Amino acid sequence: MIKTILSIPLVLLLFTACRKTSNPTVFDLGVDMQASFNKDHVQVLIDNQPLLNSEVTTINLLGIAKSISTAATEGNHSIKVIVNDSIVKTENFTQSGNLYIGVNYNKATNTVSIAYSARPYTYI
Repeated sequence: MIKTILSIPLVLLLFTACRKTSNPTVFDLGVDMQASFNKDHVQVLIDNQPLLNSEVTTINLLGIAKSISTAATEGNHSIKVIVNDSIVKTENFTQSGNLYIGVNYNKATNTVSIAYSARPYTYI
């Protein structure tokens, strides 16, 4: 009887020690609108959730138009950038720590490029 009573807490301890945590790790996610924006309407969606929907203009002296910060869980995500309702760039990325995304627009070729960095971008 005493062995049974003493073994119950031991079994409960084993179950709680072996259970998997269900809370995902959350990291910083920064998105910077960088070069060549000039009164352009920009939409940014992370995993199809709106993050930015506004007109942006790059301050050439600084090299940045707008910076947005949010949080994202560890794992696979997608970013979709729409410029002037016609130019669309979609990419998948994996976040395993703090991540900073730079978005650049080339008006001459009507293309958007996306760069990734583990460190925040620095501007003059």
